[in-house]
Amino acid sequence: MDDAEKKAMESLNSSRGVREMAKTIEKMGLTLSSLSLPKMSIPEFHARRLPDIPVTPTEEEINKFQSSGVLMRRLADTILLWRKQLPEDQQPAILAVMYGGVQIVVERLAQEGFHGIRIEGKLNGNPCMLLAHQSTLQLLCYVEKVEKKEFKRKIGFIIDGEETKL
Repeated sequence: MDDAEKKAMESLNSSRGVREMAKTIEKMGLTLSSLSLPKMSIPEFHARRLPDIPVTPTEEEINKFQSSGVLMRRLADTILLWRKQLPEDQQPAILAVMYGGVQIVVERLAQEGFHGIRIEGKLNGNPCMLLAHQSTLQLLCYVEKVEKKEFKRKIGFIIDGEETKL
């Protein structure tokens, strides 16, 4: 700082300097309160205006896209779409292929818990039921020819406790 700046700082820090500044402000017709910032208010918050904050989300809510229900809904939508597009003498079918090559002709799929799927169908022509983690299962969707209308069958889906036959 040069000498002029030092003198100005000293006069501001001294009571004489403050008095001189106050006189100058008065000569200008201003008051100290008119130089202050306007009073700012913060809007009041009421409990009814706050957004609903959910209780800690469940694992299912956090990872909903990973659930077997999402997989099965997508599969059910695909089967429904196929059925609408196929000629009368054809129908969609699903073959569940398990580790080791076991194959089940699917009659019904049911969501079991978060990752589980229950497969009901036929294994070598005999009725069977298998519980599987969705990651151990491959589902092959294909079209099969139906000789007579009475042989046409629907595939059942149980998702979130609701059964649908498509």
